[in-house]
Amino acid sequence: MAKEQVFKKILVAVDGSKGALNAAQLAARLARNEGSELLVLHVLDKMVLEELERFMGRAPEALAKELQEQGWALLHSTEIMLRKYEVPVKLLLKEGVPYQEIINTAQEEGVDLIVMGRLGKRGVKKILMGSSVFRVMEFSTIPVLVID
Repeated sequence: MAKEQVFKKILVAVDGSKGALNAAQLAARLARNEGSELLVLHVLDKMVLEELERFMGRAPEALAKELQEQGWALLHSTEIMLRKYEVPVKLLLKEGVPYQEIINTAQEEGVDLIVMGRLGKRGVKKILMGSSVFRVMEFSTIPVLVID
């Protein structure tokens, strides 16, 4: 009997944190075991961009370009880390409210599972304000796997 493929597409959201990198590795192992495509998403947080513009006094276009370059660098380094799993990887960079972009991207791409690290880069402030992970879990109609 052939093994039934449960997850055809798996989305993992990365922000450079240890938790996100652990999530990416687990998502890649799942993708390898399932024969799935792995989508690696990084979201440029619109609110962070606005705060940086205000505090740094830099032109929004230049700052956005710099953050996009950093985002692509993170995505490419994650892709390199995941090569050992030998799964098809698609890199995505979006800008907006992270939890909304994660959910929207998952729906647009026909994802079967979202994988995220429990804590991102913002630490205590993010915990007190409500994390992207919590909001994705709350609003997603797609299963969410949270990794420590």
